[in-house]
Amino acid sequence: MLTPLNNIVSIIDTRALGTPGVVAAFLVTGKETALIDMGYQSSAQTIMGDLAEHGFGPDHLDYLLPTHVHLDHSGSLGTLAKTFTNASIRVHPKGERHLVDPSALWKAAGELFGEELMHKFGRPQPVDRKRLKSAADGDVIDLGDGIRLRTIWTPGHASHHLSYELEEHGAFFTGDAVGVCFPGFPILTPTTPPTRFNLEKTLQSLELIRATSPLDFYTPHYGVVGNATQWINNNVESLHRWKSSIQEMKKKGCSAEEMSHILTDEACRKLGREGSEMPDHLISLIKISILGFLRYFEEL
Repeated sequence: MLTPLNNIVSIIDTRALGTPGVVAAFLVTGKETALIDMGYQSSAQTIMGDLAEHGFGPDHLDYLLPTHVHLDHSGSLGTLAKTFTNASIRVHPKGERHLVDPSALWKAAGELFGEELMHKFGRPQPVDRKRLKSAADGDVIDLGDGIRLRTIWTPGHASHHLSYELEEHGAFFTGDAVGVCFPGFPILTPTTPPTRFNLEKTLQSLELIRATSPLDFYTPHYGVVGNATQWINNNVESLHRWKSSIQEMKKKGCSAEEMSHILTDEACRKLGREGSEMPDHLISLIKISILGFLRYFEEL
């Protein structure tokens, strides 16, 4: 469902894995239009259907802007590119090769998520290299009517991660530069996946975002976050807390699976919820984020 949030930004619930409130895409409208993030490949038809219902035919989308090339942000890009043939595709240079040939990305994700989930995600279609344009830090995309998107390189979650500032509006499209908070289980959780998570770069990226004096965040997982400065503070605190907790559990000889149970139970207690109430996608996120921290510790 495409839902206008204001006269500039609309949110599209990609209904990832058949579940609402998990992965969002954002449509930004001036004289031209840009789609920021676009979900799994299995969500492509949902997104195209929602756009079509609101009058967006093949000639009515000008930019496709994945914040990074992970499957929940760019998986449907190859399919959308074949429909929206005039759309300019921008991506960080470090991510280009994974869009042209998704095989290495697909293999790495499969090792983390397993065959069943990968089938649900859907295999991304390759993007014609000629369609890609590198997005450098500080680039500006002028959509007209005073709507300008400024690219900010925000590594940490991934080396190819970009965020977009909506200039003069105090808003920021964060991708996964910030942690997640799902509506159905609202607790802030770091998103720190292997193999390229780097804590120092993540914290530096948060400070880069803070320096823009943001008011609101448009987050893909999930929705609009107000009081953006406090949200950054909360993110910094949660990252340091996870670092300390995982280091301590590692010293005690806990396995990644045991760590996952401990942090899952902790999240449930904070919300006063039963473990059986935690959605599968959040359980999976906690497991993957722990693995990212453990890989990060190995590389120190």
